[in-house]
Amino acid sequence: MFRLDKIMEQLARRRPVFCSEADFQHELAIELRMHDPSLKVRLEWPVEPPARGAIDLVVIGHGRYAIEVKYLSRKLTTEVDGEVLHLKQHGALDHRRYDVCKDLVRIEAFCSKENCEGGVLVLTNDPGYWRSSLREGNADAAFQLEDGRSLHGTLEWGERAKAGTRKSREAALSVHGHYDLQWRDYASLPLESGLFRYLWIPVGNRHVSEPHYESE
Repeated sequence: MFRLDKIMEQLARRRPVFCSEADFQHELAIELRMHDPSLKVRLEWPVEPPARGAIDLVVIGHGRYAIEVKYLSRKLTTEVDGEVLHLKQHGALDHRRYDVCKDLVRIEAFCSKENCEGGVLVLTNDPGYWRSSLREGNADAAFQLEDGRSLHGTLEWGERAKAGTRKSREAALSVHGHYDLQWRDYASLPLESGLFRYLWIPVGNRHVSEPHYESE
């Protein structure tokens, strides 16, 4: 349907920085439509029961393509095309990593339906996500997203994880596929924390049951 790396390359020329995750989602949707006006792009697509919540972005063409989006910023103030942007400091990297892995599980479930594919897209200027941790036995070792890692199997907190860390994120996550993580440069600003990189985790169709397709 489209190549996400090309979409991100084009988007970076227009918008090297975003003020929020919602801003990123909106501009990504615009870029997808600019790439192919025949595509239908929907934000916050409700998932089917018994699952809850919504998929950040669904592209409808010759099938459906779901994208979960994460914009994980490190504190930064910059000016782009006369617009001053103040990025927040998103701490708790362990929680954010867990949430990315949870999004991957959600996308795998979406892709179990006929004619459905998708992926998880993470954009950040925090090197803590793409670099390996220097500490051994981290409580969130299973959820690490460093460049070059293969993500698969059952992911759960380590023994050192405290109750406050696990709160609202207690469940182990089962990743069915094998995903080799590869970070790519998105944009580079001439200031501290000015390098933005993205991680794209594509998920192919995993439909194995009898054909079942929900009309729009």
